[in-house]
Amino acid sequence: MPVMDADQRRKLEDQLLRKAEESIRNLRREAETGDPARVDSLAEGLAGLLKTREFPSLRAAEFRELTRAIQRGAYQRSVDSLLVQAERCGHRGDEKGRNALLTRAKDHFSKALRFGADDEFRHGVERRVQATLMTSKDGVDDRTKQAAKRKLDQHDVGAKPPNGIERRRSIRYMDPVLVVEAEGRRCRTINWSTRGLLVDLPPEDFAHAVGDKLRLELHCPDIPEVAGHPIGGRQVAHVVRLDPDRRAVALSFPDISTVVLDLTHAMKEAGIKPEPER
Repeated sequence: MPVMDADQRRKLEDQLLRKAEESIRNLRREAETGDPARVDSLAEGLAGLLKTREFPSLRAAEFRELTRAIQRGAYQRSVDSLLVQAERCGHRGDEKGRNALLTRAKDHFSKALRFGADDEFRHGVERRVQATLMTSKDGVDDRTKQAAKRKLDQHDVGAKPPNGIERRRSIRYMDPVLVVEAEGRRCRTINWSTRGLLVDLPPEDFAHAVGDKLRLELHCPDIPEVAGHPIGGRQVAHVVRLDPDRRAVALSFPDISTVVLDLTHAMKEAGIKPEPER
């Protein structure tokens, strides 16, 4: 095989990098709406490309980490979707359907953990599974709720708010600040959690009403990019409050946000400790 000169090698490396970047774009598209197994299949194809002898080794490590994050997000989204379906089966009294969905959710949950899902995701799923198992057509009696709460409290070692009491469903953080693209408007968070955001958008300049659905792009400028791509992604949210006093808009996510979970995981990897709102 003839030896390549520097110019030929550079052109080959550029070609390989373009292919890897296109693969990452395909992975992101598939991860947003597709089957995680399909994401895994595409990831295997990319892994083969990254093993090419001429592929720059440092860039290959970056692409592997980005692929891992995309796979983690795909399984987290799948767990969320399966739990929503299981909850609906519980409300209908369909225990067989509920248990089948919980079995699938358990499998995808273990894969999300293998790809690096953090404790906040794990504890959130555990709570939802407990609630789903207690749900029936007749609802949930108080005695059963209290028993489940005691069981969760014994094992819950997740993040706690500063005063030890958290009445919201998720702890709210004020730092680091997230950057939000809200349908053409760029803004920053005042506080954020896995359940929603408070963003610095003056209500008088905001063209949406309470109840409106928005499509957001979230990322954190304090987190280093991976393979030239910022960590974050797309998230659906609903407007729940207009706050003229704070010149802000409150947005709520339909369920635990896997995008925010990815961001908190990346913060941990970068040595960034989120600061709870006080």
